[in-house]
Amino acid sequence: MVDRVRLLSYPGTVGQGKPLFPGGEPVSLELISATPFSNGVVALEYAPVAAKS
Repeated sequence: MVDRVRLLSYPGTVGQGKPLFPGGEPVSLELISATPFSNGVVALEYAPVAAKS
């Protein structure tokens, strides 16, 4: 079980790469915070969105 996902986003152009999450069902995440740095990197924090019943 995951309660937070923290990522660092680096500026740049990439054609293709490995997906962060495997294919299949979409992953619902809510952005909690985004902190930009002077070098262009952005620290992102996400929390999972509770599934509706």
